Amino acid sequence: MITHADLKNYGMAVVTENLKDDGIAHYIKILKIEISDAHALVNEGINEANNNQFDNALKKFEEALKENPSDFDALLRAAFIYEFNKNHDQAIAYYQKIVQVQPNEPYLQLRISANYYYLKQYHAALACTRTALAMKPNFADAFFNQGLCFYELCRFDDALKSYGQSLAIRSNHFGTIFNIGMCLQVLNNYSEAIESYTKAIKIKPKEPDAYFNRGLCFHNLGNFDKAIKDYEIVLDINKT
Repeated sequence: MITHADLKNYGMAVVTENLKDDGIAHYIKILKIEISDAHALVNEGINEANNNQFDNALKKFEEALKENPSDFDALLRAAFIYEFNKNHDQAIAYYQKIVQVQPNEPYLQLRISANYYYLKQYHAALACTRTALAMKPNFADAFFNQGLCFYELCRFDDALKSYGQSLAIRSNHFGTIFNIGMCLQVLNNYSEAIESYTKAIKIKPKEPDAYFNRGLCFHNLGNFDKAIKDYEIVLDINKT
């Protein structure tokens, strides 16, 4: 069960393997946490969130912030909704306001980094991951985000290093292993990429992208039978 402590301490921690919708689903759960000591307007916003009326919830959180600009719960929930609505500039602005309340929270830097990533501002995102890692040196998600940014900047060796650091902390993470495969594939290290994709498939055997990319690597190595087999698996998965 998610608690109020989760909202304050861990709400920013969850970042998905591709920084996409699963993380937002987690935010929605957090938006619906009841808080006994919350401002009345925040509780009204929670009620709106419980009915999936997130725009109405945002209005309540904004009203609460007019009365108290430092209301942590209202700031965080508003930031989540802005991120949910893909209003990443506003999400960053609100997370930065929360940083003024909790300046030593690495998860806040992680969320700011993620939103810069969405905006394709990769250097700004990297700066935030460095700040997060300075606060929490064993922060697997920050290393992962760093790897994503390096990949987009075509700094594939740096991406591999960051993913390796993330994997050393969290050894069975599908996204990290899959992305290592992608880096190796771009660098034409097809045999090693195949090893990474095979490891990823063991974790998520129904993930078509892993089979497809592994098939491409087999194809590039001239192993057409194995490539065809992987492509056929992709077709079978996509039928279901």
